Amino acid sequence: MSGPWFVAPPGCWHHDDVRLPPDESHHAARVLRVTPPDVITVTDGEGLVARCAVRSVDDHGVVAEVVEREEHRRFRPEIVVYQGAAKGSKVDSVVERMAELGVAETWSFQSSRSVVRWDERKVARLGERWTIIARSAAKQSRNPFVMQTGAGLDFRDLLDRVAREQLAVCLWEDASLPLRTALTAPAERVALVVGPEGGLERDEAEALADAGAQLVSLGPRILRTENAAFAAVSALLFHYGLIG
Repeated sequence: MSGPWFVAPPGCWHHDDVRLPPDESHHAARVLRVTPPDVITVTDGEGLVARCAVRSVDDHGVVAEVVEREEHRRFRPEIVVYQGAAKGSKVDSVVERMAELGVAETWSFQSSRSVVRWDERKVARLGERWTIIARSAAKQSRNPFVMQTGAGLDFRDLLDRVAREQLAVCLWEDASLPLRTALTAPAERVALVVGPEGGLERDEAEALADAGAQLVSLGPRILRTENAAFAAVSALLFHYGLIG
């Protein structure tokens, strides 16, 4: 569906109408200057995409009538990325790229070599910021699904999550197994672990292997953490026929 895209969570939908949330209403009315009966595209971020005709624009927001709707299913396998905490805006970049590529979830974790340390307030602020980035990336890439994202996982949390994943791979500079070799079996979901700027300690890599992750290599080049995530996810998508 063409036209401007907006995200309205499921609670904004009522029968054949949808009310855009305040920030989306502001963007629609003040930036894009939509007015009745302009046609817009609205997604709930969970697979529903609707072509809508703007019905009203006022101080309470933008309300549109659903004209046509489509239900989408996620591509398989869905991909989740566990990204090591990094300084500055590096994880911002990872979140944006992963969301544009259609990754289902991206979570940041702390480990021994993490340069930054985030307290609870910082974790909350990052979670809010990354949610906004993920939503914006979904709109830009016309993705019916808004990626889930957040910070604050410690290494024990990471191990627990990896142990529950159907298929998990961990990038490690000392690994000899090529990524493609680890992807021989069909999977509904693939988890990718990417270490922080300083990489993972050997005991951390071994703990992830004990939890079920295969330690893999992207090749002879050592990539920056934000570039490693992008390269690995692109390789996964190509391997499973989702891009290219």
